[in-house]
Amino acid sequence: MKKLRGIALLLLSAALIVSAAGCGQSPYREQEAFDAFIRQEFIQTMESSYLTTHTYMQDPAAFGVDTEKIEVNLGPRPGNETETDESYGNSYETFQKFRRENLTEEQKDIYDICAYHVALNQHLGDEKFDYYGSYFESMGGIHFQLPNLFSDWQMRSEADAQNLITLLYDTKPYVDSILEYTKQQEERGLLMLDLDSIIAHCDRILQSGENSAILASVNDSIDGLSLPAETAAAYKSQAKEAFASSFLPAFENIRSVMEAFRQNGKNHTGGLAELEHGRAYYELLLKQSIGSDKSVEEVRTMMEEAFDQHLYQFAKIVLTSPEAVEPLMAGTVPTTQYQSYTEILDDMKQMIAAEFPPVSNLDYHIENVNEELASDSGITAYFMIPTLDGDSVNQLRVNPLSNDVSSISTFLTVAHEGFPGHMYQYAYMYENVESDYLKAFAGITAFVEGYAVYAQYEALDYLDEIDRTLLEAYKENELATYCLMILADIGIHYDGWDVDTFGAFLEEKGIVMDQQAVQTQYIQLQANPAAFASYYVGYHEILSMKEDAKARLGSLYDEKEFHTALLESGVAPFAVIQRHIEAYIARKTGAQAVVSAAA
Repeated sequence: MKKLRGIALLLLSAALIVSAAGCGQSPYREQEAFDAFIRQEFIQTMESSYLTTHTYMQDPAAFGVDTEKIEVNLGPRPGNETETDESYGNSYETFQKFRRENLTEEQKDIYDICAYHVALNQHLGDEKFDYYGSYFESMGGIHFQLPNLFSDWQMRSEADAQNLITLLYDTKPYVDSILEYTKQQEERGLLMLDLDSIIAHCDRILQSGENSAILASVNDSIDGLSLPAETAAAYKSQAKEAFASSFLPAFENIRSVMEAFRQNGKNHTGGLAELEHGRAYYELLLKQSIGSDKSVEEVRTMMEEAFDQHLYQFAKIVLTSPEAVEPLMAGTVPTTQYQSYTEILDDMKQMIAAEFPPVSNLDYHIENVNEELASDSGITAYFMIPTLDGDSVNQLRVNPLSNDVSSISTFLTVAHEGFPGHMYQYAYMYENVESDYLKAFAGITAFVEGYAVYAQYEALDYLDEIDRTLLEAYKENELATYCLMILADIGIHYDGWDVDTFGAFLEEKGIVMDQQAVQTQYIQLQANPAAFASYYVGYHEILSMKEDAKARLGSLYDEKEFHTALLESGVAPFAVIQRHIEAYIARKTGAQAVVSAAA
């Protein structure tokens, strides 16, 4: 088993490209060939994953996808990647035959995205990293993903009900294969899990048994199909049987294996740096997370400088406006006047129009998170990716147990997940980016999450009822803390910090935490290497581009135009995003030069 690979980017038949990308072709023919390449890759990737197809398509046939080729299951089993790896390698060779200079600007974006992903996948696929990747991260591992998958299942037709039951039956075989992989990790001394949190989560899932709110959500989805009563009852009965015979035993097995690891296993409680190839693996994980080729040391320097700047700005506010920030210094978090999620979203839809490019469809629908999962997640809200076709109504899930809608943290989360964050970002992309590939598979987490963090802090400007100075101090304090978390992540996984070194680092930076809190935070970072980098390194990449554009353009800088340049390439590595920002700056300065000459 090599590294944990998501959607393979270039699973294409060599015959297609050999016939289409010869060296002597005209640019136009090469552009046509490249479009065919990407379209075929898109189709084959969809046909290789039922879950991906269901996520992105309501009518696969309209995209040229043959549903007869799609096996309904939860995904490939660890250890069965040989054929995929060979196809991947062959496809990369043919991909390299395309000459980038002959492509259109959008195709160059796609080319660069492919090249970025392929390079990372090749390095991460090195045999020396076998069994380094984990399926059970404490932030979003498979034990979280499966309950969410079934609770949030979009049931659009009777076939979806049948397929969901198939997936429920597949849960135990799928989980058992992952547990076998995890046992191999343990035998090799590469197990690195927060066992207590995994066991506690399994206990909560198992506690309600067949009375689970997860199964209740499945039944609600079946009811939503408006099938004949007899048909609906039959599907519910089948779902209950699958849940009892496969889903629940799968979680019992997860718990049993994790308990055995806790009692007698070899669970590594330090960072990746202590493993043989751990530092090299972390370097690649960090690159994957931040959406660029920055080295660990470059990221460290970036975060140190950002921390110093945020701390300076915070201290400056405290010194110059002590009365304004007194509530924050006393530990009182500011609150808004909002009483519902809908109020926040509807206000944001109107307020962002002046500074963000227009989007015609910002319709949304809010549903509660499954209560059984909400109690364990600590999540206030999350956004669900819409299909490429259909009505494209944005879906937001909110935590029904979160009763403090007026808190500033709730406002920031809704802005992050909703407007002007993920919900707006995807609506803009679906409306303005032509390539289905860019919409579906160009997912660079650093830009997606970095943009949403940027958006949430931009949204603070719309809170007129709260003192602006207080909000600025709140933001600078939060961002300084997050910079420390990235520096600590590097310290643990690249420098080999233990919990005492981590605690000393926090104390040196002025963060006061009791020993239990230090231990808890250390375990979260240790069990989820590079997990936070996409959010806060991504945010600072965007902030740096914005500050640079403002400095170079001066009075020519326009917020809406900057945001358009930021969003127009879809989801891409920061090198691609930067190219669009540079083009925006060039357009503005060129326009000024023409005006000056005419005058």
